[in-house]
Amino acid sequence: MPTYRMVYGDADNVVTETFEDVEVQREDGWVVLFRGSDAILRVQEEHVKSLEPVDNS
Repeated sequence: MPTYRMVYGDADNVVTETFEDVEVQREDGWVVLFRGSDAILRVQEEHVKSLEPVDNS
């Protein structure tokens, strides 16, 4: 499964994290990261500054 780097937060707090082996789904204004059948992070789309796949090669 792919790796993604996400920058998210609001005006006061911005976080950059790398998530390995996740599936990204967008639903009803939310970005949800799944690992297997478990949702590991759910962020409102408006708080996602960037979401990019990371090349692991």
